[in-house]
Amino acid sequence: MEATQLRIGTHVMKAQAVGFDKDGTLFDALTYWRSIDRIRKELFLQIVGSNHANCWEATMGFKHSDDMNYNGVLAVATTTEEIVLVAGLMFQLYGWPWFQCKKLAENLFAEADKKLDYSEAFQPAASVPDLLLKLKSADMAVGILTSDSSLRTEACMKLLGLQGELDFIVTPEKVERGKPSPDMVVSACEKLGIAPSGMIVVGDSIVDMRMAKEAGSIAVGLITHAGSEEILSKEADYLIRSLTDIEIV
Repeated sequence: MEATQLRIGTHVMKAQAVGFDKDGTLFDALTYWRSIDRIRKELFLQIVGSNHANCWEATMGFKHSDDMNYNGVLAVATTTEEIVLVAGLMFQLYGWPWFQCKKLAENLFAEADKKLDYSEAFQPAASVPDLLLKLKSADMAVGILTSDSSLRTEACMKLLGLQGELDFIVTPEKVERGKPSPDMVVSACEKLGIAPSGMIVVGDSIVDMRMAKEAGSIAVGLITHAGSEEILSKEADYLIRSLTDIEIV
């Protein structure tokens, strides 16, 4: 696979593939987090009682848009990790048998997915999906590297009109270890038949940057909120403020 020349912000480089994080990078994260957290919290409180809202908010790291931990559970954890944490919270509150807590948590998350309005929860960032299609037209391999589930990721690609268009979609179900492990990048590169050094990873969180660096890929951090520049600059090779800062040269 030939390398394509890109401009990332003010820097020009060559790469064979670009792997994008999903939530916070291709889609507005707060819109999604607000939607899914509201549904999950309502279901949780139906199980444990309405007086435990503070426990849920403290565990997830999300109270409202102005009180969000961008390095917390809701922002970074995989669905599997979230389910285990919620089961643990139920056990802590009531001491129910662990298998019962885990089953209740699994059912809660499955029900929340059914109730989620994808067209409302997932709002594409500026230039999506045009950027991905332009990269593909330049003979670059393009795909998704996300901590979200395959079910939601495929649904999001359908919203963008990109179902079947991408070269790879790697979710936690497809690898042994999720972010910040390099497994997702390695899996995508093995599928493409390229070295990890030929891939650019674009993401909005520290785990995206660490995943890229551990794999030996180029880490591009997308600044999305106050404080993220300081956090990402410690790990990223390059920083951008918008996906429109990625251009084919």
